[in-house]
Amino acid sequence: MTAVAEPTSAASNATVNQKYRLISADGHLNEPADVWTSRVASQYKDLVPRVESLGQGDGWVFPGFDQVIPFSWGATAGRDPKKMGRWCRFDEINPGSYDPKARVAEQQEDGVDAELIFGSNYPSAFVSQCEDADLHHEMVRAYNEFMSEFCATQPGRLGGTGLLPNRGVEGCLKEIERINSMPGFVAFLLKRYPNGGTSILPEDDAVWEAIEASGKPVTIHVGLTTQMLGQQRAESLPGTGHFHDAPLRMLQFIFGGVLDRFPGIRIPLIEVDCGWIPYFEDQADDNFMRHSKSSLKDAKLTRRPSEYMHEFFPAAFISDPFAIQNRHRIGVERMLWSSDYPHITSDWPYSWKTINYQFHDVPDDERYAILAGNSLRLFKFGQPG
Repeated sequence: MTAVAEPTSAASNATVNQKYRLISADGHLNEPADVWTSRVASQYKDLVPRVESLGQGDGWVFPGFDQVIPFSWGATAGRDPKKMGRWCRFDEINPGSYDPKARVAEQQEDGVDAELIFGSNYPSAFVSQCEDADLHHEMVRAYNEFMSEFCATQPGRLGGTGLLPNRGVEGCLKEIERINSMPGFVAFLLKRYPNGGTSILPEDDAVWEAIEASGKPVTIHVGLTTQMLGQQRAESLPGTGHFHDAPLRMLQFIFGGVLDRFPGIRIPLIEVDCGWIPYFEDQADDNFMRHSKSSLKDAKLTRRPSEYMHEFFPAAFISDPFAIQNRHRIGVERMLWSSDYPHITSDWPYSWKTINYQFHDVPDDERYAILAGNSLRLFKFGQPG
């Protein structure tokens, strides 16, 4: 693991006046083992995620799931390829996964000025899929408190995503109000719709209204699901199918009329890549026109599907040379670079080497927009409110 130096005072006190050159729209934590056990009410302590040690390494234990899940490829950035594997010890993980000061040092090492921060995959999946409403809300509360504390220490560099509960609109609205009162957050995160499913319902409008009023975007990271932990099918080649869910979500928001009723809302699609977007937009427009005299006439759209997609759905990629080559068709102003640190897809601490190769013929203004400007506009790092 690469040695971590103490951050300089200039980096530690980053403000909105910082000159941003590189912002990642997708960075991750590996939460400390006691994030939930130390924060939930006593009656829930045996029902929440925890870390346990086995002979081959440490991993997450989830009540009701009979398998210890290793940190896997979510903590490999910077490790010797010969030592990479599904298992490791928690103390072998880069400390920036759980310590915000160390995270700034790791950003500096990679030349990254700010990150949008998400949690680790399996714990957040367990929390979001919990069907017990009281336990679900308790775990969401604990998670968001940790996320706030982590990101509030470096508001110019770390932008937290507040996890939205999905056991009903009322509870979701209360958590939105709480997130808005806490420091460190720059966006919300959907894992299911507020009603608890993966279809938008009329009662969800109250949540979209509150999100629009907050001025924060609401992100979808890879996709939504109602499958419980252990039921989710692994991709045969991980990372290659992350765009599968995104087209459906765009169509649901568009044909559900959400974007016409709440035109100020923005829904960044995170870790879905961008190269597929022009194809899908063309197909959506073509089929919309072909079916315009069918039941779709009741949709009452004010513009073509592609126009909604272009305005309301920015998209983040990690390494997508095809998208960079076709950026004008996608829309330079909606493309967001991300590192996915500290996951296996990250090039840390050599992100600039990959960027310079892929962006070698991109004009400076377009390069800046994709690498920093678009994320700064959306997530407003270091800005009050």
